[in-house]
Amino acid sequence: MLYICIMQIKNHTGDIFLVQQESFLKEIHTAVFLYLLQDNIVYAMNSFPHLQRLGLLLSATEMQSFHIHEFYEIILLVKGHLLHEINGNHHILKPGSLVFVRPYDLHRLLPVNSDRTVFSSLVIASSVVEEIISFLCMPAITNHISTAPEAPCSQLSPDTTRETMLKMEKISNEQTISPETSALMTRVLSAQLFAEYLTPGRTSAKSGRTPPEWLQKLRAEVERWGSLRDAPQRMHQSCLCHPSHLCKSFKLYYDETPTEFVNRIRLRKAARELKTTEVKIAAIAAELGFISLSHFHRLFKRHYGLTPADYRRRSTDSLGFASSL
Repeated sequence: MLYICIMQIKNHTGDIFLVQQESFLKEIHTAVFLYLLQDNIVYAMNSFPHLQRLGLLLSATEMQSFHIHEFYEIILLVKGHLLHEINGNHHILKPGSLVFVRPYDLHRLLPVNSDRTVFSSLVIASSVVEEIISFLCMPAITNHISTAPEAPCSQLSPDTTRETMLKMEKISNEQTISPETSALMTRVLSAQLFAEYLTPGRTSAKSGRTPPEWLQKLRAEVERWGSLRDAPQRMHQSCLCHPSHLCKSFKLYYDETPTEFVNRIRLRKAARELKTTEVKIAAIAAELGFISLSHFHRLFKRHYGLTPADYRRRSTDSLGFASSL
């Protein structure tokens, strides 16, 4: 049965920096939510009380405030336009936009005008994403989604957009009727979207060429390193080519230097440390291998739009807010 429930806007002082925890997906692991945004009010379509209690649904105030979450989210815009602010960048999403939001991407969605906007959100626990990628036998997907400077985004045709939305509607309807069936349907759809839109064709957006296998493996290896203190030097030691050739290869295939690549991984780790620990900022920067505290501050603010101290303060404040949902 299709019905619409209104999500009331709550009044809070200051900016809300909502942290959605992976624990919210303990029971369901995957879910699909359909949203309608009009006149600054968010309506959740085909959403049910037991899912709302898990804290997965955002009100208009929360959705339009910067937030992060530890699960993956696939956003499909069907009608209208949205302003998507993510990691310091701004994008106008138009109908057919399919955006893969990664864990720890700092983002928010804003209406462009008062017109009716319809979009869906498919949320997936990180463990499920790992299972899907393992099942697809496509490790390049992990490399593509985790190392891209921005959240990957594709533009679907009108027919594909309608077809994908219909699949999400079926999953949403099934969530209370048969959770097991809806979970299977969500995994199937997620695998399809990952395979069709996140397989890089192993090509670089800049060069249009296929990165060599040794370079793909090297980047995947660095992603798994526990310590990044001397990561650039370790990268040069791990590959057999000359350092200058490594730098040229990075620029050719990925449009970034090895150091820029490492710093993006460091910043993700720093964001997690700031949110989940009380370790001093200077200690986090030193442990991750930043050459100076000022350099760390500059890169962090450029990437997240907040200083490390503001990021920690707002995420800490939001934990109390999130726990009350």
